[in-house]
Amino acid sequence: MTDSYTYLLIKAILTLVFVLGLLGVSFYALKSYMAKGGKKGQNRFANPVKVITTSFLGQKKNIAIVEVAGEMLVLGITPTSITFLTRIERGEAIEELKKLESSRSKNFLSIFQNGI
Repeated sequence: MTDSYTYLLIKAILTLVFVLGLLGVSFYALKSYMAKGGKKGQNRFANPVKVITTSFLGQKKNIAIVEVAGEMLVLGITPTSITFLTRIERGEAIEELKKLESSRSKNFLSIFQNGI
């Protein structure tokens, strides 16, 4: 064996630092890309559909409150269909839902879209 253990340890540490640096640069580039809407020239606010909240009802059955073009809709979701249930029209209920959306914990992708 011609290499010393010290040389191999330093080589392993430098390789680890290089890989972690490359990973950090990749995350930064991904965050910048997501902040621009994910596509070149597309505004990130151009999407008219926002999922406010979802609730699990049973195996592969959910209920979702969705904002579409300024209207709040309640939808029933199964693997084979999406069913319109009702429209939320009361102003105070809409304000409560908007508060819920703003206070909701961040998921993994929203960290890249909105920052930490």
